Amino acid sequence: MASSCKGSSSGHLSILLLLLLAMAASLCALSTAAGNDDGSSAAAGDDGRLARSAATVADLLSVHNSARQAVGVAPLAWSAQIAGYAKAYARSRRGDCAPRRSPLFYFGENLVVGRGRHWNASALAAPWVAEGRWYDHGTNSCAAPSGADGCLRYTQVVWRNTTQLGCARIVCDSGDTLLVCDYFPPGNYGNGRPY
Repeated sequence: MASSCKGSSSGHLSILLLLLLAMAASLCALSTAAGNDDGSSAAAGDDGRLARSAATVADLLSVHNSARQAVGVAPLAWSAQIAGYAKAYARSRRGDCAPRRSPLFYFGENLVVGRGRHWNASALAAPWVAEGRWYDHGTNSCAAPSGADGCLRYTQVVWRNTTQLGCARIVCDSGDTLLVCDYFPPGNYGNGRPY
């Protein structure tokens, strides 16, 4: 989402600062309620669940950061607060398992649904990176074939100004798997190149 503000006054900056503080407070509350770094809630002492959670975080960071390294941009860091928001939003989609954009536009967002429940998070995120084969940096264009999703998920993965990532994976009521990844600061705004 693009926005520009020409001739910003201190009043506009104050409003922006208040909005960012409100967002941070809500993210902290979500993270506290959610539990683990990946937004999942595990009972105290459940070492197996915590280990799987840590492995999922490491896999997601690896998929994203490998793509970023390939184009020369800094790696992403995991954000428990952003993961908490992603988890809350993913849970709200449990009934329909629809990969629809969340209403909070402070983040960039990628979503995907895998058929069935046996999907690991990195396998779900890999097609986002694979979209890079259609992206031409020289012309800042996408040559995705008809019927393909385009390059926007890839360009969010590699967006140079994005520094934080938080994701959540759930099994929906249908038995399919939904992955939500949120990025801060968001990418894909204006006509700028991702890197």
